[in-house]
Amino acid sequence: MSDQTEPTTPPPPSHPEPVVVPPTTPTISDKEVADGKTFAILCYAINLVGFPFWLIPLIGRDNAFSLYHAKQCLILWCTLMVGVLIAIPLSFVCVGVVMFPLLGIANIVMNVLGVMSANKGQTKPLPVIGPWGEKWFAGITYKPKA
Repeated sequence: MSDQTEPTTPPPPSHPEPVVVPPTTPTISDKEVADGKTFAILCYAINLVGFPFWLIPLIGRDNAFSLYHAKQCLILWCTLMVGVLIAIPLSFVCVGVVMFPLLGIANIVMNVLGVMSANKGQTKPLPVIGPWGEKWFAGITYKPKA
């Protein structure tokens, strides 16, 4: 037997290193932000009273900043409608009576957060539901003016 041992290489790790995915919020030029800020703010502000103003930038698709916030408003509106549709039958067992004020408060909070984000010129998704809006409405894309 020899006293020399052969050098061994360490075993490969059992699992690969996690891949960090950067946030998917789009980068939008300062000119686009300045041009679309009014419509982005109006999407949330008018959404508070129940009018779907977000349809205007969503149909036009000529400003990336207002389109981003219109999609965020659309997911907020869809989530609120689903909540209302769930709360209506639950009203017969008194659970919906509690859900309606909670939905109203959540709607106000989300719209205020959206207005703040739009006013700062940020493309920050709404808490909890915002990433869904980015995924579900990814097919609605910005079409620059010709």
